[in-house]
Amino acid sequence: MAYLEGILVWAAIGLYSFSFLLFLSGLVFKKDFFLRWGYIACLAGFAAHTGSIISRWAETGHLPVMMTYENSLFGTWFIVLTYIVMRRAFPLSRPFAVAVLPLAVLILGNGIQAGAELQPLEPPYKSNWLYVHVLFAWFAFSSYVTAFSAGIMYLLKARAKKGLLSRLPELKLLDELSFRLILFGFFSEAIMIGSGAIWAHGLWGRYWGWDPVETWSLISWLAYGLNIHLRITLGWSGKRAAWLAIGSLFGVIFLFFGLGYISEVHTSIF
Repeated sequence: MAYLEGILVWAAIGLYSFSFLLFLSGLVFKKDFFLRWGYIACLAGFAAHTGSIISRWAETGHLPVMMTYENSLFGTWFIVLTYIVMRRAFPLSRPFAVAVLPLAVLILGNGIQAGAELQPLEPPYKSNWLYVHVLFAWFAFSSYVTAFSAGIMYLLKARAKKGLLSRLPELKLLDELSFRLILFGFFSEAIMIGSGAIWAHGLWGRYWGWDPVETWSLISWLAYGLNIHLRITLGWSGKRAAWLAIGSLFGVIFLFFGLGYISEVHTSIF
């Protein structure tokens, strides 16, 4: 990790943590002042985070798409970006930061612990399809994380409609946002799988080989397809849908992070 990148990464972690505390204080003490400053701290952290990606790109000559640290760095950037876009489009979703920011900090920390050595782009990664594959992978993951956050908040709001949880978005909005995010993630993951197959064909001469990442990608995609099917066909909503959104994320976390420790070229992109 370059010196400037290290400063910016730790600045982002510090600002995201501070932002989380401000958002939490705003919810607990019912003070919009804390919520406003929490969002400002989040934007400042996102700016530092963006700077760290640019710094690493300049040092290595490629986007951060290799190994656990680089993908943690890039993936958490997409998670926070999704939150910022959601907040702009749906102002009532601003409390999502209480669930989103701790996840971003933990994923970044895990990436740093895995090692952040500067490396040139290895031959297997020199394909334009890789960038399509990784881009949509992170679109999917960030959408699923935010849907997970909506599910957590739905269950908390449903249990106690008064007190500090009264400042959370309304149940109907949380349920709708969770479903829309799962739809967006589902189609993004479909493109991820398709572009990955094209990349694999150019690299190994086959579109599909049932390796751990390919298999688990299909499983996670089908799991979210089940979410959509149960909602549309059987009318699942509310608490059942919230639990589905929460439970489905754990399989995706294993796909994006756990498998990287048990395989080489393919899983190291996650």
